Amino acid sequence: MTAHLAPVLRVLREEINARWPHRDRGSDGWIGDAAHQARQSDHNPDRDDSSVNALDVDVDGIDPLLVVRQCIAHPSTQYVIHNRVIWSRSRGFAAARYTGSNPHTKHLHVSVSHQRVLEDSTRSWGIATSTARRLGDRVLRLECRGGDVRELQTLANRLGARLVVDGVFGPRTNAWVRSFQKAHALELDGIVGPATLAALRKATTPPKPQAGRAPGSRTLRRGSTGEDVAFVKRFIGARRCGPAGPDFDERTDAAVRWYQRMRGIADDGVVGRITWGQMGIRVTY
Repeated sequence: MTAHLAPVLRVLREEINARWPHRDRGSDGWIGDAAHQARQSDHNPDRDDSSVNALDVDVDGIDPLLVVRQCIAHPSTQYVIHNRVIWSRSRGFAAARYTGSNPHTKHLHVSVSHQRVLEDSTRSWGIATSTARRLGDRVLRLECRGGDVRELQTLANRLGARLVVDGVFGPRTNAWVRSFQKAHALELDGIVGPATLAALRKATTPPKPQAGRAPGSRTLRRGSTGEDVAFVKRFIGARRCGPAGPDFDERTDAAVRWYQRMRGIADDGVVGRITWGQMGIRVTY
């Protein structure tokens, strides 16, 4: 049976995408990489129905605390991790310090129950319909507070701002907005109105993947280049592959062979149908 994201988490992802269509998806993920597959993890497919019961969502361009609030109110949620904090059903969702090796500062992790009725639920998470303000609902200026300010701050940090994402439009946020406006020849007023927001969206929109380079769309080997190669390198991990660039080099070849041996398949260094399948990727060619 092909690995698939639990239906209840597909609903969550769709609601997040609907509320924040311009968000960054670079740190999104659900199927376990090589490190996850070597241990017990909700990112690995269940033995009974091959569902994956964990979802990672990039925090750039969203209000992560809104997502946390809606997740801990949903009956399917087991725990949520974000920014070194964990909210777990076993502790009544009281916030606790998370001490795992990954601090989850770039993404938010949601794990759901493995009970079939809960993982297959299509109940809404209330994210797309929340009345909380989102970036663009109002003009932002000094002393504004709210989730839309947190969205602004996370986008600013993608451009190197190093702001504290606290939802408070204070002097540092104001100073960064002014510097951004100056760099983009905008009116230097420190106010995030339509023109400044449009420039910010443009500056933080990730490039579209090349056509025909989606993971699972072709066989990869040494000499291949593209976003699908970068996916393989991220999947296996920087420890063996190095930075997740687009080039399938000698180090990538060795890393793929290591992964194939770990999964008990032919270690030929070629990412074909069988290797894609072991990674939980649907082959489309």
